[in-house]
Amino acid sequence: MTDRIFAPNLYLCAYHLREDDTEGDTHPLWSNCDRLLSHLTDTRLTPHLHITQNRILLTPPKKQISFTFTDSPDIEGFIQPVQIQDSYGVFLNIGYDDTDTTNIVEILAVEQFNPHQILPFPQTPYFLGQTLLLTLHLTPENQDLQGSELTELANQSYQALFHQKTSPSRLGELFGSPIFEYGNPREPDKSPHILVWLFRDEIADTTLGKCFQLTFDLFLYRHKVTKAFQDSREIYQQLKQYYLSLDPTLDAIQSQIDAATPDPENNAYLQHFKTQLKQLAADSLIYDRLLRKIKDLLNTININLNNYNETIERICATLGTDKEELSFWRHFGEQTAPQFRGQIAADLSYFEQGTGLISQAIASIRAIVEIDQAQCDRQRQQAEADYYRKQQKANGDLQNHIQAVGVGIAAGAIVASTSGLITEPWERPDSDRFWLPYIHPFIIALLGSILCSWGAWWVAEKLIKRVK
Repeated sequence: MTDRIFAPNLYLCAYHLREDDTEGDTHPLWSNCDRLLSHLTDTRLTPHLHITQNRILLTPPKKQISFTFTDSPDIEGFIQPVQIQDSYGVFLNIGYDDTDTTNIVEILAVEQFNPHQILPFPQTPYFLGQTLLLTLHLTPENQDLQGSELTELANQSYQALFHQKTSPSRLGELFGSPIFEYGNPREPDKSPHILVWLFRDEIADTTLGKCFQLTFDLFLYRHKVTKAFQDSREIYQQLKQYYLSLDPTLDAIQSQIDAATPDPENNAYLQHFKTQLKQLAADSLIYDRLLRKIKDLLNTININLNNYNETIERICATLGTDKEELSFWRHFGEQTAPQFRGQIAADLSYFEQGTGLISQAIASIRAIVEIDQAQCDRQRQQAEADYYRKQQKANGDLQNHIQAVGVGIAAGAIVASTSGLITEPWERPDSDRFWLPYIHPFIIALLGSILCSWGAWWVAEKLIKRVK
């Protein structure tokens, strides 16, 4: 094996969600492109952008912006900004002309494609992902390489490009040439998608050129799937935190319910339950919102997995080839993405139990609060009724006492006012010859006083009732 390769080329396929407030020059994807170009050439992308509803975002009839390396005129490239559905994308190619048979270079020459290690592009919240495809033609001396020797050549090329050693996560053949895949689709932010494709002949290069637009779309759907799965892992951690806190929370609530005793004089524990009820309701809202987000991400995976598989079929139709020829691409759609989908479905099945637990806790606390509140209200009403009856009895006793005292005073006054007549003779004088029976003056005065008192009481009572 020699360290020389023929006509290496680097293809960058990067994708970013469109954002209404970052259209045009301010969009981070275009800014990253200009930052990369500033290390390669004097050409910039943003002055040529033409934001329309067309796929290619350049002023017609321009399809791409071509340039030559400032320090290496034998390295050429072009960049093409596009939009696909709700996303922006950029397709960048830099490398050596493969029609010039003199472009045999050392493997270390590929480090010129990544000056100052600006690739891969940095991650942002709306950045979907990127695929870096490094292609190189095997020289005649390397045509007979097999197995581990081809892997070593791919690893050396990767190390020259990114200045770090690693091993491929998967290897295979595509259009008759070996291809090596680097990166972990479960962690695309930490381990981006890198491909090193070693062309044995012109077939793979020519075939790639025939279907590169569809391959560009294929990578977009792949990155939408991996991005959705990565986002689901963040929500998974939040849901896990809420779910694991449910058991101790519910146990504490149960202990408080068991120890609670209704007390109309002190409803502090009811207020505590009401506070917990509000907190659980707020937690339930957050929990349901997180569940809805992870369901949306599962739906995103299903949609883009379907788009991925349909694009595979379109590539097969374009090339007139069998799907087995694309087994390297099909692996993601048939193995990796379904694993993502199954993982999220399992997470949902697990965490949806938490919704029932929170609902049961809320219902239990609400029932306890309502029962205890009603019991306290009844006890309070009973206490108020007992107090009212006692007050009524006390008022009645007071009135009776006042009346008795009044009767006693009145009787004493009457007797006192008529007591002077007691000394009068109790028999009629002989000189009197009246036909009427004789009644002692004391009795007459006493009866008259009683009659006047009763009459005055009767009139006063009528007047008082009328005024009230």
